[in-house]
Amino acid sequence: MLLQQHGMPSTVLVTERFVKLAKATMRGRGMPDAPMVILPRSELTEYVERAAVENILEEAMSGVIGHLTKKGAPV
Repeated sequence: MLLQQHGMPSTVLVTERFVKLAKATMRGRGMPDAPMVILPRSELTEYVERAAVENILEEAMSGVIGHLTKKGAPV
C-alpha cells in the first residue's frame, strides 16, 4: 500500500519511457491521480554536461518538494 493512502504525502518518480506503465499501476492501486514527477529518458542524461544533469535534478527536486508539501502540480 502506498504511503499516500495512509495520509502521508508521496510522489512517483518515473522516467518518460515508463509513464504509461506507472499511470496504469497507479490506476490499478486505486490512485489514478497520484502525483508524478517525470524524469527524462536515461539516454538523454547519460553523456551530457554536468550542468544539464544539475538542471534536471533541480527541476525534479522542485517537483518532489512541491508534491510533498502540497504546493506542486504535476511535472
